[in-house]
Amino acid sequence: MFSARIKLPAHLSQSDINVFADMLGDTEHAFTGLRADNHDKSPWTLEWITENKPAAEDMSARVCLLAELNEIDLTIAANDWQIEKLPEIDWLAHSYQQFPPFSVGPFFIYGSHYEGAVPPEQMGLQIDAATAFGSGEHGTTKGCLQAMLELKHQGICPWQILDMGTGSGILAIAAWKLWKTPVLAVDNDEEAVRVTERHREANKVPAGAGDLTSAHGDGFASTITQEKKPYELVIANILAGPLKDMAADLKDVVDENGYVILSGILNEQAEDVLSAYQAQGLTLRKTYKIGEWTTLVLHNPAA
Repeated sequence: MFSARIKLPAHLSQSDINVFADMLGDTEHAFTGLRADNHDKSPWTLEWITENKPAAEDMSARVCLLAELNEIDLTIAANDWQIEKLPEIDWLAHSYQQFPPFSVGPFFIYGSHYEGAVPPEQMGLQIDAATAFGSGEHGTTKGCLQAMLELKHQGICPWQILDMGTGSGILAIAAWKLWKTPVLAVDNDEEAVRVTERHREANKVPAGAGDLTSAHGDGFASTITQEKKPYELVIANILAGPLKDMAADLKDVVDENGYVILSGILNEQAEDVLSAYQAQGLTLRKTYKIGEWTTLVLHNPAA
């Protein structure tokens, strides 16, 4: 196995990065594209895992061609690549070892490789580390789960929930298990929708308008999001920049007296994100800080 890594500039969007995900076709075992520290202003590191050693010149040519076809401002050279042979280990087993079962409150989160039983007093969430973000161990996901649990403890029972930017679907599935109410999971990445559907089936969550619906769409402007509004709970675990940009659109779909959970926010970004939503009339109910990440719980008061 070989690893081919390259750093790309911060101005590229997640959609730009997705263009390169399958560029090696069947010769590609895995692909990751991550920003440093998940910071929305940080540069990207892209990595492909391949069976045979790729040529740097070929990798550059493929990236540059895809960038040109998709009108992405990008120039790279062969010497920009870091290509190395990986140790001879069982990478599947290694991946599983990095994701042992763990708990967040009553949720017991585990991968499909786990052969034990879900503790009888807990709710199981089977989520595999995959191409879509969100296997549960990250501080942003934990913050959202804790926020949902506290809302439930407070007796808040949303009759319709929106999970915007659903990623792996973990938050949408957790919301359905908590409240057994209609949940709409939306993402602008088709791969995220496929992963969400796979996790919905693995967790035996019913599909359909009265249960969990996953959909590919352009955020709050998507037809299905608009058709089903308003929502008594909106969850958006994305990044600080997009969260600020979508404040008015989110406000438009949340019901009076509804709640909003925002995450994907570095601690130093929290005040800026909060200000954007306070400008829309939402009020802060609670802040969760887990490591360097902040989760905000907001309320949309009745007029």
